[in-house]
Amino acid sequence: MADPAIRSLRPDDLMECADVFYDALDQLSVERHQAPWPMNAEPMVRLYARLLASHPTGGAMAEHAGRAIGFAIAVERQRSWFLGFLFVRPAHQGRGIGRRLLEQVLPTGGVDAWLADGGVLATCAEAVQPVATGLYASYGMRPRDPISMLVGSPRPGALRRLPRSIEALPFALVEDDLGATALAELLEPLDVAAVGYRRDVDHAADRGEGRQGVLYRDRRGGQVRGYGYAQPSGRLGPATATDPELLEPIVRDLIERVPVSGAWQLVVPGASAAMTGLLHAGLRLD
Repeated sequence: MADPAIRSLRPDDLMECADVFYDALDQLSVERHQAPWPMNAEPMVRLYARLLASHPTGGAMAEHAGRAIGFAIAVERQRSWFLGFLFVRPAHQGRGIGRRLLEQVLPTGGVDAWLADGGVLATCAEAVQPVATGLYASYGMRPRDPISMLVGSPRPGALRRLPRSIEALPFALVEDDLGATALAELLEPLDVAAVGYRRDVDHAADRGEGRQGVLYRDRRGGQVRGYGYAQPSGRLGPATATDPELLEPIVRDLIERVPVSGAWQLVVPGASAAMTGLLHAGLRLD
């Protein structure tokens, strides 16, 4: 079989990327003796488009006989590079296509120059995929922090409330009072402390998707203490705080502020101070 062609990803390729994504997930479900994932391509395509728009040179597609058989999407934020997606159809796995796709989307200027300039390489991978995890580790992306998916609805009153000293202000109110530029400046130190870079483009995209942002600050003095997002679909986050003990109260405030028809879904780092409280409140590991 001839080697597949690897080329840059285009916006009109994204529905094919979703097809590759679900094809690969279906095979994983078979291997795990689980039911297939429900296919919902529309939100996946929106996510791919969001990432590609923020870093147009960060996408690659593998093709064979005119058909998409694999794709990768990565983003760069200042000196942080993150691999968001890398999937290959099951029938074409084990041939080095994943490595070729990864190399196509590695940081601008090459890995060595990126790292020498203080850059970071990162991704998120399932522990049940040792081949992928080994591939990423071979490029320096070693396992570091466990990430858990929590789902469900917390028992009423089980999560701690915000301290009386903290006020919660929807982003829209802050913008009306201070302006959009001032809000961005308030969020910058929180984001730099949490992930190492400004997230202006991500905040714009989060709000464009209907997420409701809330700023948390001291009532006296106005010091910004954190922020968080929630949306009616049940997705909560990102959320961060200067004091880790504020994360649980922030989650409670967001949940009480945004009504949802079903369960909540949170992606939580294992080291998060909120993990114990969330599990105690009735959310479960998915």
